[in-house]
Amino acid sequence: MSHTSDSPPQSSVLAWLQGQPVLTAIGLALGTSLGASLARFSYALFVPSMRDDLGWLYFTLGAMNTAHAMGYLVGALTLSWVITRFSSARSFVIGGVLTSIFLGLCGLFIQPTAIGLLRFLSGFTSASVFAGGTVLIAQLASAHPKRSGLLLGIYYAGGGFGMIICALLVPLTLTLGAEWGMAHPWQLGWYVLGATGLLMTFLMWKPSASVPVSPPRKTTGDSTAISRYAKIAAGYFCFGMGYIGYMTFIMAMLRELGWQDTSLTAFYITMGVLGLFSAQIWAKALDTFKGGQCLAIINTLLAIACLIPGYFALTGSQASGMVIVVCLYISGAIFGACLATAVASTTAFIKHNLPQTQWVAAITVFTSIFATGQILGPALTGWISDNAGGLATGFIVSAAILFAGAWLAWLQKPFLAPSP
Repeated sequence: MSHTSDSPPQSSVLAWLQGQPVLTAIGLALGTSLGASLARFSYALFVPSMRDDLGWLYFTLGAMNTAHAMGYLVGALTLSWVITRFSSARSFVIGGVLTSIFLGLCGLFIQPTAIGLLRFLSGFTSASVFAGGTVLIAQLASAHPKRSGLLLGIYYAGGGFGMIICALLVPLTLTLGAEWGMAHPWQLGWYVLGATGLLMTFLMWKPSASVPVSPPRKTTGDSTAISRYAKIAAGYFCFGMGYIGYMTFIMAMLRELGWQDTSLTAFYITMGVLGLFSAQIWAKALDTFKGGQCLAIINTLLAIACLIPGYFALTGSQASGMVIVVCLYISGAIFGACLATAVASTTAFIKHNLPQTQWVAAITVFTSIFATGQILGPALTGWISDNAGGLATGFIVSAAILFAGAWLAWLQKPFLAPSP
C-alpha cells in the first residue's frame, strides 16, 4: 500500500514536466551552470587572488585549467560507455554530485599538485554533466521541433546564469575569508561553490528524469564518417583552444590594467548577463544555419573580443579612460553573448545533420575535440604570457587561433542525414 501512495506523486511530477519543455530546459540548464561555469569558468575569478597569495607563474595558473581540460577529455572519451551503462539522466546527476564535491575539496589545499589533481577530477566528472545534458537537451529539442532553437539556447544560457552566480559569490567569499582572518581567503570560495553545485544538482534531478529515453543505437552500419563534418570539428577545436585563454586570464589581465575588485565583479557579471540572454540572441540562427556558419560567426566575434584587451595591454594603456572602459566592456559583452552558443551551434549541427541514433557518438566526438583544444589553450597562453611579452601576447595568439577556427567552420556545408 505504501508503494502505491508514494509512486503517483513522483510520476505525476515527471508527467507534468514532460508537458513543460521550457521549464525542463531551465532545469537542465543548471547542469550547464554547474558543469561549465562553476567547474570551469569560475576559476578566472580565483586567478588574481591565488597568484597574489601563492606567487604562482601564469604557466602554473594556466596548468590548473589544463588539468581540468585533460579530465574533461578523459570523461568525454568514456562518455558513450557511461551513458550506455547508466543512461544520460543518471550520468548527468551523478556527475553533478561528484563535480560539486571535487570543487569543494579544492579549498583544502595550496599545493599545485593537489589542486591540479582535483581540477582533473572535476573535469572528468563535469564531462558527464555537460555532455550528458547535451544529449538530454537534444532529445528534448527533437520532441519539440518548433521550439528547438529556444530550448537549445536556454540550455546553453545556463552558463551565463552560472557566471552571474560565481561573480556574486566568489568576490564575496574572498572578502569574508579575509575578514575572518583565513590564511588563504580564496579557499572559502571553493567551499561555497561546492555547496552551490550540490544545490543545483538537486534542482536538475527531476527535469533530467522527465526527458524521454533515447532510441536504441546499436544498428548495423548506423554511422556517419567523421570526415563529413571534419571542418566544423576543426573549427570547434580552435574554439576550445582560443576561448579558454580569455576565460582563464581575463580577470588577471584587467587587474594588470588597473581595475579594482568592484570593477572586476561588474565586468564578470556583464559577461554572465549576456550569456543568460544568448538564447534570445541566437535562437533563430541555431534554427536557420544547417552547416558551420553559426560557429564561424561566433569564432570571429570571440576573436575580436580577445583582440580588444590584448591591444590595450600591448600599447600599455591604463584602463581608466572612458573610451577604454567602454571598449573592454564591449569585449566582455561579446564574449558572454557568444561563449555558450559556440557549443550550442555544434549541437544544432548534429541535430540538423545526423539521425538521433548517432547523437551520443557525435557529441562524444565533438566533446573530445573541444576538450583537446582546452588542454592546449590555458598552458600555451600562460607560457606565452610568461615568456613572450605578457598576457597581451597570449590574448593576441588566442585571437589568431579563433580567426582560423572561423575560417574552417565556414567551409563546413550541411549534408542530408542518412536514414536511421
